[in-house]
Amino acid sequence: MPSVPGAWTSSTINGRTVLECDTTVTSSDNDAYTLKTPAGKLDTTRPWILMVNTGGATIDNQALAVDIWAGHADGFVMSGNDGTVAVTTGSGYEVLSAVIDDVKSVGLAVIVNPNYNGALVQTALSGPVEGICNPGKAPYYIINCDGQGTFSGSVTCHYVIIQ
Repeated sequence: MPSVPGAWTSSTINGRTVLECDTTVTSSDNDAYTLKTPAGKLDTTRPWILMVNTGGATIDNQALAVDIWAGHADGFVMSGNDGTVAVTTGSGYEVLSAVIDDVKSVGLAVIVNPNYNGALVQTALSGPVEGICNPGKAPYYIINCDGQGTFSGSVTCHYVIIQ
């Protein structure tokens, strides 16, 4: 389990909503997930951009994919580590796996569009390919960096959502 997923902060820059969250991991963690997105701050009927590891920290020595989970209850919470990551409170589920293929040491972004009707286009480190995905419409989302093994040490992963 992440050491402590930080709270989301919200601001408005040039008329756009900007949500930011930090999650600090240790060498005993396999997953780095956020808390649920804050109620009423993200219009989940409109597209948004998700950026992960914007600080370019070396989080892992292996590929580090990004998953999106959706929740429908105010109490939507995740817990666990590695194979035990699951929603523990409220209803929710993993809706998209590996929307970004590898943020182990660089920041990457994906367009999240609940109105997109095509197949998932994964953001790829080797591309560079800018991805697009449709997580469906839900009031809350949790973002998870899903490690292939334990993380490289005590490191902070920075998440940004812009709408």
